[in-house]
Amino acid sequence: MLERDNSRNPNGPSSDGDAPAYCRYWGKAHPQEGDLQPFHLLAFHSLDVAACGLELVKLPQFGLRGLANEFKWPQTLVEELFVFFLCLHDLGKFARSFQGLAPNLSPALVPAVPGKEYEHRHDTLGWLLWQDVLAECFPSERLPSSGDDFWAIWVRTAVGHHGVPPKEAGAGGLLQLAASDYFLRDDRSAACCFVRDVAEWLLPGALPEPGREQRKILKRHAWRLAGLAVLADWLGSNQVHFPYHSQPQPIREYWERIACPAAARAVGEAGLRLNPVRPWNHPTELFGYLQQPTPLQQYAASVELKSGPQLFLLEDVTGAGKTEAALILSQRLMQAGLANGLYFALPSMATANQMYQRVGAVYRRLYEGSAQPSLILAHGARTLVDGFRESILPPGEPTASDHYASGDASATTQCNAWLADNRKKALLAEVGVGTLDQALLAVLPARHQSLRLLGLAGKVLLMDEVHAYDPYMMTLLKTLLTAHARQGGSVILLSATLPLAAREDLLSAYRFGLGVPLEVLPIDARYPLATRAADQVVSHACETRPQLKRRVTVQMLHDEDDVIALIAEQARAGRCICWIRNTVGDARRAHEMLGRVVPAGNLELFHSRFAMGDRLDIEDRVLQRFGKHSNGAERRGRVLVGTQVLEQSLDFDVDLMISDLAPIDLLIQRAGRLQRHARLANGDIAPDAAERREPPLLYLLSPRPVDEPTPDWYSSLFSKACFVYPDAGRLWLGARALERAGCIISPGEAGQPGAVRELVEAVYGRSAEPVPTGLEMASANEMGEDLAKEGQAYFNALKLDQGYCEASSGRWYEDSSIPTRLGDESLTVYLAVDVGGELRPLKDSGSHAWEQSAVRINARQARRLEPGWEARFAVALQTLRERHRLLEEPAFLLPLMEEVDGSLAGRVIDEEGRSVEMRYDNQVGLIW
Repeated sequence: MLERDNSRNPNGPSSDGDAPAYCRYWGKAHPQEGDLQPFHLLAFHSLDVAACGLELVKLPQFGLRGLANEFKWPQTLVEELFVFFLCLHDLGKFARSFQGLAPNLSPALVPAVPGKEYEHRHDTLGWLLWQDVLAECFPSERLPSSGDDFWAIWVRTAVGHHGVPPKEAGAGGLLQLAASDYFLRDDRSAACCFVRDVAEWLLPGALPEPGREQRKILKRHAWRLAGLAVLADWLGSNQVHFPYHSQPQPIREYWERIACPAAARAVGEAGLRLNPVRPWNHPTELFGYLQQPTPLQQYAASVELKSGPQLFLLEDVTGAGKTEAALILSQRLMQAGLANGLYFALPSMATANQMYQRVGAVYRRLYEGSAQPSLILAHGARTLVDGFRESILPPGEPTASDHYASGDASATTQCNAWLADNRKKALLAEVGVGTLDQALLAVLPARHQSLRLLGLAGKVLLMDEVHAYDPYMMTLLKTLLTAHARQGGSVILLSATLPLAAREDLLSAYRFGLGVPLEVLPIDARYPLATRAADQVVSHACETRPQLKRRVTVQMLHDEDDVIALIAEQARAGRCICWIRNTVGDARRAHEMLGRVVPAGNLELFHSRFAMGDRLDIEDRVLQRFGKHSNGAERRGRVLVGTQVLEQSLDFDVDLMISDLAPIDLLIQRAGRLQRHARLANGDIAPDAAERREPPLLYLLSPRPVDEPTPDWYSSLFSKACFVYPDAGRLWLGARALERAGCIISPGEAGQPGAVRELVEAVYGRSAEPVPTGLEMASANEMGEDLAKEGQAYFNALKLDQGYCEASSGRWYEDSSIPTRLGDESLTVYLAVDVGGELRPLKDSGSHAWEQSAVRINARQARRLEPGWEARFAVALQTLRERHRLLEEPAFLLPLMEEVDGSLAGRVIDEEGRSVEMRYDNQVGLIW
C-alpha cells in the first residue's frame, strides 16, 4: 500500500501542523521581481501542470480520442489517466538531493542533508522513484498490475517533460541506482502520501487490466503524451498565471479554486484555442486574383476527400499554381474536420521567407472573419524578417480583426506573442511557414522533439520541392510521413521533377504509417499528375494551362569566355540575364570577369557567404529588379550571377538564362526562372498574360557529352563543382539527354524527347542508359555515399515503435546538435568591425545587429582566430562576450579592420593549421 506519513517531520517544524508532509517541499524557487512569495510548493506546481494538461486535452488538436478509440476505452477515462500521471511529472523533486539546491528558503521546508548530491536530473529521479517505490506498492484496486510496463510508459511521458526521456539504461542494463541514494525515507513517504491523495480524486476508478496490445498502442501514442507534458509544464510554470503559493492549503481546494481557473486563462491566452474555419462554396475564392483556376487548382477544389487522413502528391510544371492548389486542398480538409491548421515546409530559409509573404496574404481567409489565427515563420533567422517581427502581438494589443472588416481581414498577419517567443513552439501555431528542417526535428532525438510532433498533429503538412532533398533528408522525410500518418495527419507534397521511384517511396512511407499492407504500386508516368493516397492510391492526369506549355531550347557552350562574351552582348542589347553557377568561387570569378564588360550598377552577385543582413538586402534588390512586378526600365541590361540559392529561393524571371551543368532536376528548376512571367518585348508585364519576348533559350555550360568520356570529363571544366556534384555519370546522362532532345518541353507528352518526365527518368529511372565506363567509378562512389547517408538517417531517426524512452535512440541532443542535413560541418561567424578600438557589429543598425552580421561558412576554413590577431583584440572580445549572451563561448567572433582599399580583413587559423586572411566586402561577401 502507498504509505501515509501523518507524523510530524523530525527534521524541523511545519508551518502548519495539520498540513501533510508533502507540503514541506518546494517545486519552484525563482520568484518574479516584486513577488513576496519566495517559493511555490511542489504539490501546487504539480497540480498547476496537471490542470493545464486537462485544459489542453479539451482542445480538438490535443485530444486523446485516437488513443481511446484504439484502446476501446471511454475517452474520459483516458483523459483522466493522462491528467493523473501528469500530476506526477515532478516526482523527482521530492528527492532530498533536489531540495538541497535551495537550502535556506524557509524553516517550514525540509532541510538539506549533507552528502545528498544532485547527480541526476529530477526527471530521472522521478522515474527511479516510480520503479523502486511507487510501482511496487500502488494499491491494486486503484491501479491494476501497477508494476506492468503499461503504466511505466505513462510515467516516462510525464517525468520526461523537459524534452528527453528519463535516463534508465547504462553499461550494465538498468541504471545501477536506488531511490534510497537520493530520497530519504521521509521523502519517499511524502511522495507516496502525495500520490495517494491525488489518486483518490484524479485517478479514475475501475480501470481495465492492460494487456500486450494496449502496451503496443500506448507506445505509438507516447510521443503525443510526452509533447503534451512538455506543453503543460511550460504553461503551468508561467508565474503570470500561476503566482507562487508558499503556504499549505488542501490540495483539492487549491485544484478547484486556483489551478483549474488559472489553467483555463493560461491556455486561452497562449493562442492555442482553435479558430472557426470559414466554409467556401468555391474554395478558389480564397484568392481574389484567381480569375480562371488552373486544371490542378480545379482538381484541388473538386476531388473527393476520404473520411480519414490522406496524402496528395501534386506534380506539375513551375507556375501551374501548385501553391494555390495546396492551400485549396488544405482549406477543404479543414472544413471537413480532418485538420485544424497547416504547416508549409520549404527547402530553404529564403523560400520560406517568400512563402511566408504569400501565405500571409490569404491565411486569414481560411478562418471566419471574427477569428484570430496565428501565422508563424519557423526557421533559425526568422527574427531578422521584418514582416514576422511586426506581426507579433504583445498581450493585450489589438488584433487584426479589430482594424479590418471581416472581408479585409486577410490583409494583415498576426502571431500570438507566447507562440512566437521560442521557435520550439512555432509548430503549435495554427498556420506555420518554415523550413523542412523544423519539421524533421520532430523525428530526430532532439530535445523537445515531442512538442514539434505534437504541433504537427491535426495539421495538414505541406511540403514544396520534395525532389530537392538528398538521400539523408529524404529518408528522414519518409520517417516523418510515417509518424504524421500515425497521428492522423494529412499531407500535401508538391514537385515539378520528382522521379517515379522517389514518388513510390514517399507514398509507401505514408501508407505504412496508416497501417496499410505494403504493396508494389503501379507505375503511372503521366505528367502532370495528381495522386491521392490512403487505403488506396488513385491518380488523376491534369492538363497544364496553355500559357505554361512551352519549349525551352537548350544550347550548349563549352568555354567560360564564350559565356562572358554572350552575356556582354545580350546586356548591351538591353536583355536581363542570369548565370547560375555551381560554387561560390565560380560565381565570384564570373562576377569579377563580367565587371570588366558590364556596368557595375547593372551587375548583382548572390550566394550564401554574405552576412545575413546583406543577404536579405540582396534578396530585396533581386525581387525589385528581376521579380514579378519589375518593369522594363528596371530590368534593362541587368545581369544576375548566383549559386544554387537562386534555384528555389526567389520568384524572379529573366530574358536569358545560362547555367553550369548540374543534375537534371536542378536544370529544369533553373529553366523555370527563364521567362517565368509573361512580358512585353520591352520587359514590362504583359497585361493579357501573353508572352511577347523571343522564344526562351537556356544556354548550358557543359563539357561535350561524348560517347566515351574520361574520368575527368566533368572536373576538367568544373574543378570545384565536381566536389558539389560528384556523380559525373548522372551529370553525363543529363547532358546527353538534353543534347539529344535539344530542348526542355513543359510538360510534354509521354515518350516525347525533352518532356520533363522523360528527362528526369532518363537520369534517375530504372531503365536509364548505362553510365559510360570512364565514369562508372564516380557513380559507384556516389551510390556508396548515398547508401551511407541513408544508413546515417536510419541510425539518427527515432525508433518510433519503441515509444518515448531512451531505447528509441542511442543518445539525445540539443536541437542545434543533431543534423537535419548532412554535409561538411558549418560554422556561424559573427563579423565585428574595429571602430576606434571598440568592436561593433558589421551591420550596426536596426534590430538584431549581431544576427544581421552573421555568415555561415565551412568549419574547416576557420578553427580559431590567429593568435596574434586574437591577442590584439582580446579585451574588446571579452567585453563583447560579457555584454551579449549570443556571443558567449563558443560563438566565433571575427574582428575585422578596414584596409586601404576599403575592404575589411581579419586573420584565422584553418583546419590545416595555416594562417588565413579573411576579407569581407558587401559586394562580393566573405572571401579568403
